[in-house]
Amino acid sequence: MKRLGFLLCTALGISLFVLKRPVGVAVLGFCVLCFLLSACENMLSRKKLFALVSCERSGLKNVDIPIKLTLTGSTGDYSGRLRLKNMLTGQTITKKLSFTISGGKPAVVDITLNSETCGKISADIMSLKAFDLTGLVWKRVKCEVKGSVNIMPDAAEIDESEEAILKEALESDIYSEENEGSDHSEPIGIREYRQGDSYKSVHWKLSFRLGDIYVREYGEPVTDSLCIYIETGGSTPPENYDKLAAKALSLSMALSEDGTGHYMAFYSFSQQRKIFEHIDSSDSFAVALDSLLSSQPEQGKEHKAEFSELFEKSGISRVIEIK
Repeated sequence: MKRLGFLLCTALGISLFVLKRPVGVAVLGFCVLCFLLSACENMLSRKKLFALVSCERSGLKNVDIPIKLTLTGSTGDYSGRLRLKNMLTGQTITKKLSFTISGGKPAVVDITLNSETCGKISADIMSLKAFDLTGLVWKRVKCEVKGSVNIMPDAAEIDESEEAILKEALESDIYSEENEGSDHSEPIGIREYRQGDSYKSVHWKLSFRLGDIYVREYGEPVTDSLCIYIETGGSTPPENYDKLAAKALSLSMALSEDGTGHYMAFYSFSQQRKIFEHIDSSDSFAVALDSLLSSQPEQGKEHKAEFSELFEKSGISRVIEIK
């Protein structure tokens, strides 16, 4: 709009000048002066921009997700391209971007995202141009972008072999002889009743005989010995990691819902390190989920052997491998 207004004003000045009207020289001179001052100010100024990607909640696959891009920084008109990248599958979406920052107020751009796969969606702004007041002169500027959006996986079916391992884990067949617990398959001692003890653990025969209330003490698992391992290397195409993530997270949720602690392990190419998360709460599950959805798998060498020492130190006796 500014460009069109300036061009119309310049055309008017040229027309008046050709018609030998005195005012034509003034109008044309004003346009030239505005152009030179605006171009110099734009080229010499240091434009600093910052963008924040935000979404009210995690998204779902194949559902339109409203995203807000809030831009703050130097006053001016800008245009460029916004690239949204799925850090799990590597898929990218590019959208045109045009906005104006004025009066110290941030520019807010509404974007609709629809993804066929799960993953963590990151953003960056490419080929960003800052225009002068006339809209005719521009220079390239950089914009720092923060924030991301998680697209949640669908629930995946668990096959018979995995169900068997889960059942074994849920039975918690390894118990401590020192730590008190709540598993009623391994009593390890008897003591006097304390406030807060469950009446299910009362040893009634002994209590009636001794004239006081006594309870059984039970063992608890020595360690969470199950690990869900996701192979992010190997020969699996990146676009198939949507299914692998769904299977791993469905297994983890099944264990978490039964209160069974466990581990999740995989190699993160985006962080260039081994991820080995102990999952025993909603917070630790969220951390593992975020890391997995942004792991950026690559075809090549498998990494399971690199985790053998970690598995041994942590007492891992059962591994469900997802690949």
